[in-house]
Amino acid sequence: MDCVICGKQVVNENNRLQKKVKDYLRTTSELDVKHLWIKQWKICYDCSELYTNDNLVDNSEVLQKIEEQKQRKKQLGKAKRKQGPVGEARAYYIERYIDYATCKAEENGRYIAKPARLINSQQYDEAYITYVKSSASTAVLIVRDMAEDIDTKGKWIDVRHLEKRFLSHHEGDFSFIIVELFSRKQKPTYPKKMAVETDSEYKNRIAYITWQTATADIHNQRTQGIKGDIYIVLPSLKNEHENMYDKHYITWDSRHHHFKRVRESNQYVNILKPPKWGYDIVATKKINHQQLRYIEKNLFQIISKTHKKSGITLSMFSPQKKKETASKLKKGLKKESN
Repeated sequence: MDCVICGKQVVNENNRLQKKVKDYLRTTSELDVKHLWIKQWKICYDCSELYTNDNLVDNSEVLQKIEEQKQRKKQLGKAKRKQGPVGEARAYYIERYIDYATCKAEENGRYIAKPARLINSQQYDEAYITYVKSSASTAVLIVRDMAEDIDTKGKWIDVRHLEKRFLSHHEGDFSFIIVELFSRKQKPTYPKKMAVETDSEYKNRIAYITWQTATADIHNQRTQGIKGDIYIVLPSLKNEHENMYDKHYITWDSRHHHFKRVRESNQYVNILKPPKWGYDIVATKKINHQQLRYIEKNLFQIISKTHKKSGITLSMFSPQKKKETASKLKKGLKKESN
């Protein structure tokens, strides 16, 4: 313990400090303040020599020193609690914070090509709610906003097929997308924004009207035997925040026994930024309906190829000449030349 007057560590060297208590008790049965503090290890030997009992009880200078030591001890305790644990314990709790903050950052990641969240889903039919939550809505945005080689102006985009990338745990990671584009023969009629609507609610309503018009128009054109332009799109999911970090200022929360993030602090850790998922368009190709029928007929084999190769190419969607046929053809050409 530290002395309440001078702040030095109380040391009972050669038992001389506690001997004072024993000697005092030989003369009286009750301890005064000074010897009670000696017994409780509150004052050091030097202060016990320097001050009498009356000094400790009535001397304003001594009382002020005692109060200063109380405040100093209180501040040191507060600073120690704020700093938190030290050594291995500190490293352990910092590692726990990093794990927690990293998981939270991953949860807060967002997709660039993602339909707006429905604010009041009860006012929309089940088919539209299902569409918004589906991968098809994401695929439409990828083709419309990122496939620069495909002119989608004045077109409806109908997803004929999309395939999630093999073994990927990301919902929006596609190995390929096949879409059919139809001319917009029906035009949606958009109402004015209502006074009670928020901007998000109005955007939701506009998107819903667009979807209704597109669905009806595509259905009518298919019924009439109209066929649209077919495209294969090979997207590649990418994190635009790859290897980027945020600086988290942290302080020790003594009440809950963990580090927490604060706006200002003298200590910090680097945490991976929440991912921002975008897409690179690796390749696009316009195909005819005969080629589409071949793909649909051999879809299982094509998908199997995408599982075996990490780099997906457009050649996977075309008929492959058998090696035997190719070698026979070469031999026939040689005979003819001879």
